[in-house]
Amino acid sequence: MNTVIRYFPPELVSEIKPYGSINELRLKRGARACVKKDSVNYMLTYKTTPKEFEKIVAAILHHSYHSQLSNIVEGYISLEEGYRVGVSGKAVVKEGKITNLSDIMSLSLRIPHVVKKVSGPVIDYLARTNYKKGVLIYSPPGIGKTTLLRDIAFSLCEKPHFKRVALIDSRKELYIKEMDKISLIDPYIGYPKAKGIELAIRTMSPDIIICDEIGNEEETKAILNNQNTGVPIIASAHGYRLSTILKRDNISKLYNNGVFGCYAGISRRGENEKFRYEIYEPEEEGVNGA
Repeated sequence: MNTVIRYFPPELVSEIKPYGSINELRLKRGARACVKKDSVNYMLTYKTTPKEFEKIVAAILHHSYHSQLSNIVEGYISLEEGYRVGVSGKAVVKEGKITNLSDIMSLSLRIPHVVKKVSGPVIDYLARTNYKKGVLIYSPPGIGKTTLLRDIAFSLCEKPHFKRVALIDSRKELYIKEMDKISLIDPYIGYPKAKGIELAIRTMSPDIIICDEIGNEEETKAILNNQNTGVPIIASAHGYRLSTILKRDNISKLYNNGVFGCYAGISRRGENEKFRYEIYEPEEEGVNGA
């Protein structure tokens, strides 16, 4: 939080501090600010005036809107050290595509947390299958998929695994500064997933590829093409239940082609609670809790 605290007025900062470690800060022009901590929303007394809101937006953008335009049309602003600010407002649409936002009205700053040694069931599965099969992690938004993916990356680079990891961080929120000193993690920051996967395979010889949320047809095609290389992929997807996410065409294609040997649903009530897992291995034809 200290990294981005300078973007906010002192009155807001002083009201946030008593909450300690928060998950999210939400601001809307002309409305009261809100923080999220352990899955609970707390309304603050601080109200973001239109003038103050514009100053915050300008500071976050480093007064260079154009440099973040490609991210803004995808719904976020990328900051240093894995911070990402979700944005919403009035879209400019041309030929069915969002080309700009004429007015940013709301901001949602997600606070990344480094949590170690929470990925045990996933790491155990990878080791048991000799690191040859991929894993899809799914949960509703805000449960901690990104946190878990980071811990998987850290764990795979440590004893006894020592695996080379290509980290495809399309939204610039997965790779964090603590990874700078780890030579076995090769970051592809801001790369489209399809291109990042292609380049990683072709130039860096990874043992495992980790990427953030998978979604569109191009990404699905890239993952299917990667299947022939023998390098497993660990990825994430939004969803409450496996049966629900399998109804999506792209996830269904990956499932039918056996891309992921394990589907790991996660849940927890707060950031200080350990992840609860629901593990499904199609080849085992069963569901096991961990």
